[in-house]
Amino acid sequence: MLSPSAAEWRQLTSQPVKRAVYADEPCTGQGWQSATEALGDRAAWTLQRSALTVFRPDALFAQRVAAGLAYIAQLGLEPVFAAEVGFTGRTAALMWQHQWGGASPDRTALMTTLLSSGPSLLVAFRERAQTIELPAPVRLSAVKGSGHPAERRGDELRSALHSPNRVLTFVHVADEPADILRETAILLPAEQRRALFSALGAGTRTAPLPPPPAAEAPDLDGRRALTRIIARLEQAAPLRGEDAERARVQLLTTLAQILDGRRLAWGPFRDAVARSGVALPLWDQLLAGAAHIPYDSTDGTSVIPDSGRRGWLAGHGTVLSAPGSGSLRQREASR
Repeated sequence: MLSPSAAEWRQLTSQPVKRAVYADEPCTGQGWQSATEALGDRAAWTLQRSALTVFRPDALFAQRVAAGLAYIAQLGLEPVFAAEVGFTGRTAALMWQHQWGGASPDRTALMTTLLSSGPSLLVAFRERAQTIELPAPVRLSAVKGSGHPAERRGDELRSALHSPNRVLTFVHVADEPADILRETAILLPAEQRRALFSALGAGTRTAPLPPPPAAEAPDLDGRRALTRIIARLEQAAPLRGEDAERARVQLLTTLAQILDGRRLAWGPFRDAVARSGVALPLWDQLLAGAAHIPYDSTDGTSVIPDSGRRGWLAGHGTVLSAPGSGSLRQREASR
């Protein structure tokens, strides 16, 4: 398997910690292999002029994809490749293993349920500008917007999508060229990866159509989702079996406390729903959880907390001015 040289790593990320971590991960090497097979010595140059987004299941459910594509188009980025992808518990954990260290166990578990609830839409973009000062993924990541609604300025992508809380953030953006390599290897098989990189090299515009909107936009309010769940539980006929009925009553008691300000423990909540036997819409459960779980761990930290933009601005990454400029030497991986 091919692996980037030291000079090539500086073209892919400005962060020494990311270089060290990603160099030991097979998925980054697999992504680099596919990129160089498709693009040759133009790989790093092309990646610096490319961006990658994943519109997650919550974006598709909430009908936010079209608005997201329109926002990104205003940045001078054109879609050139789109594919439906699906997350499993394993791929979700792998994708965000270096960022979820600060998340509470409830948020990690809820996010895993959300991500695996349905398809996501992966879209790759090419920069229209002939010259760049920063790599395209760095530029897009800078306007993605914080996961914290209170920390957004109001003009970012997630603000335009009306992201209501720290779970329903709708869209993932690859921060740097190195992340495009890693994430495409996690989400796409080798043949699709090569097709993606070939499309980035050709730069031919495509039209990734979002799913048609439902007749009525869904209500994303977590408190109202909680009241809908309570109403269903109250309307449920007495259930067969003492355990199921006990779980139903326990849920009603717990959810009344949540309405009064207590935080929701996601795992016990899901277990109680399963034991109750009451059919509760998954998205009502996800919406209620997204608004009421504890978000942060008290002692966890992220391995790679920074997007890398500050490093690029400080000159810690090498921006390529022309295809093949800098060192694009390929070497066999030692592992």
